[in-house]
Amino acid sequence: MHQQSVKKRFESCCVACDTWIIAYQSSALPHTVYLVWYTDRASGDRLLMHKGGTVFTSSAPERVAPAAEAQLPGLVYNPRFTQWLERVVDLTPAVCNSYDADYIESALSSRRRLSLKAMDALSNFIDLFGDYANSLENVAHLQAFRENPVIESYISHYYRFIFWPRLQHGAKFKDAERPALETDHSALLEVYREMRKQFESGLQSLSGNDL
Repeated sequence: MHQQSVKKRFESCCVACDTWIIAYQSSALPHTVYLVWYTDRASGDRLLMHKGGTVFTSSAPERVAPAAEAQLPGLVYNPRFTQWLERVVDLTPAVCNSYDADYIESALSSRRRLSLKAMDALSNFIDLFGDYANSLENVAHLQAFRENPVIESYISHYYRFIFWPRLQHGAKFKDAERPALETDHSALLEVYREMRKQFESGLQSLSGNDL
């Protein structure tokens, strides 16, 4: 019970400061990396970035806060991030969302109908990529991927047949009744692979990161 209480306190700090830890897993990386996602009320959702243009990463959730504090002069952040650092001292960190790049690519490469899990995962990745492109001026050009017609078509389908119906019907939402995604699956896979490559290039420039 005590551990659960500490976890809830950590999550409460995340909610108060709009700052969260997320996990990203890929065979292109030596291990799972942990990133900081936050909301800037003036400019939207972003990832914690180095001023040099790379994404801040850590090798474990419990190392995120101390590593970020040590590297603070070289990071781009908003005032609530420093409040978050102060609040989470001595608290057990929790990951709010996880991304598995290999799983998504495997699902897209399959000839089978995309499962609900796969569609959720791809939608989450597209959102993550958009937040990454919104983080610094030097990666802003990557928003063009989010505006690609095949991605826009996917997101339109996802929200029309999954996101909004599930939000409206809750437990009564029936996955079996949703229509199959009608798109150029080869094109969708190609665009995803390029988005993944661009995103992971920002993670693999690991100079100064805690790995």
